[in-house]
Amino acid sequence: MQQNKWCFVLTLVYGTAVLVDWLFVPDGSEWQWVNFGLGQLKLAALFGLVALWSPRRWVFALLVIVWVALAVIGWPRTL
Repeated sequence: MQQNKWCFVLTLVYGTAVLVDWLFVPDGSEWQWVNFGLGQLKLAALFGLVALWSPRRWVFALLVIVWVALAVIGWPRTL
């Protein structure tokens, strides 16, 4: 039962982030931090869903490492 609650919450977070990104946040350099934050939120929710359904603990650790690496690589450049 606890797993279903987290699945619903993570799906709701991911869907809300996608809708906000698609409907309200334009592309462009002035919005780069908002786009970065929404991208990280979507990625974290998606990785959370994968880790939730995985029976192995090492999958969670690997997803955290990948998430941090992608955040460092995709960090917005300021002018």
